[in-house]
Amino acid sequence: MSKRNLNLTLFALCISMLTISLGYTVKQTDYIEKLNEDWHIESQEQVNVALELAALERAFGYLGFIHHFKNYVLRRTDYYYIEATESYWKANDALLNLFLADLSETHMKDLIVVQSTLNEYFQMLNLIYVEYKYEPAVEVDKLVKVDDNESRKALTRLRADLETKVSLKYTSINESNQKNQFWLYVSSSFPLVVILALALSVSIIARRLFYRLQETDAIFNSSPDGCIYVDDQGRILRTNHAVTTIFGYNEKELMGMEIESLMDESLREAHVKYREDFSEAVRMRRMSNSSTEVRGLSKSGDTMPLSVTIASFQHNKTHRNIAIVRDLSHHKKLEKESQYDLLTNLRNRRSMEQLFGVEVKRAKRYGRNLSVLLIDIDHFKELNDSEGHTAGDEGLVMTADHLRNVFRKVDHIGRWGGDEFMVVCPELSAEEAECLADRVCMSFSKLPYSWDCRITMSIGIASMSPNRASGSVETLFKEADKALYAAKAQGRNRQQHFRSLRRPKLVN
Repeated sequence: MSKRNLNLTLFALCISMLTISLGYTVKQTDYIEKLNEDWHIESQEQVNVALELAALERAFGYLGFIHHFKNYVLRRTDYYYIEATESYWKANDALLNLFLADLSETHMKDLIVVQSTLNEYFQMLNLIYVEYKYEPAVEVDKLVKVDDNESRKALTRLRADLETKVSLKYTSINESNQKNQFWLYVSSSFPLVVILALALSVSIIARRLFYRLQETDAIFNSSPDGCIYVDDQGRILRTNHAVTTIFGYNEKELMGMEIESLMDESLREAHVKYREDFSEAVRMRRMSNSSTEVRGLSKSGDTMPLSVTIASFQHNKTHRNIAIVRDLSHHKKLEKESQYDLLTNLRNRRSMEQLFGVEVKRAKRYGRNLSVLLIDIDHFKELNDSEGHTAGDEGLVMTADHLRNVFRKVDHIGRWGGDEFMVVCPELSAEEAECLADRVCMSFSKLPYSWDCRITMSIGIASMSPNRASGSVETLFKEADKALYAAKAQGRNRQQHFRSLRRPKLVN
């Protein structure tokens, strides 16, 4: 064989080996990609199951349905009945999604146990509402007691099995990767091919990893909510851009800070214990509830209301937490603006109508006194016409401040519209309301003001008593309105109770 033919043969052999190695490398790359895609799909399914399971535990657990059920047993208020009913349907939705998931027969049996206990609780809730609503709480608690031990055990098994399933899937993929290494060793017998194959593989994988890292960073930092990654000691490991906007620190300042440094000082000590307990297991939970507001502390020392959801997981045999933080300041501001009058900072008519209805129902349910005062500023039109609308606004603000000063903290004060105000006074009898209204009128008439037009106030009163269970919002308002009209007709700067209008006049 000539030297030329030998070189051609070696060249062809090298090309063949290179082609085989490249083909094998491409095949391995596709296999790894498919394996990663399968793992991603499986992981996503497990995450969805975990989220539904967490939703079920929140809706059913002692901060959800059971919490509202127990409160309803103790207090028997419609608020807790409604909250319990809403939690029941949320738990049912989560159960339905879990039933539709690809779970084992054992898991399905556990879900059936949970569903059975939830339904039994719900039957007891409606039994109380229909038959035992006015029975003593101790007796009702005995009558509707539900054994939920099996359902709690079932939920515990579901959580444990979910973690085990993910671990087994991860182990299976690792074993599959280890078997595949054998063929990589076969191809490594050709140094040149190995070098080229490794270079190509590293290039492909590096590009994909770099792309994935860029994609992950982009998703992490584009989130409108703050994301804080914390170790088991509470030290901040990573944050996104939203966190710097919420708290005012830059990312370098945040690194290594304790998570408690971003909370109001009154919450820090309790949060340390809460974090340590929470980190002992893989779970997810929203921190705030109806009785506790989580408040954050910015770099400038300002506090803000926060919505915080935390999740605990294991990474390299160590516990890690991630907190999703949302600043509720704008939401709270909008909520307040929707309920309060911008000029007087009193509750607006819509808010007062809701509170009025709640107080009337409470008074009827428990047989308590209730009085409503409808207040109108006398000569307000003359003030506007003679002094201008600025003086009119000042008169409204002065009236609002006066009402805040003379009424109790438990009373609901609102601007009903124009120059009319409404005050709903729980536990205030008709006699007490008349005395209070006299003092309000008298003290208001003595207030100093800078304009020439003299303003006073007229007050119409309507009341409910334990003997008057048929009262309604509409009836009380009409009575107070008629009483106010009578007070105006009798010369203004006075109070008039509706019951006085109904008394027969004495005939000499």
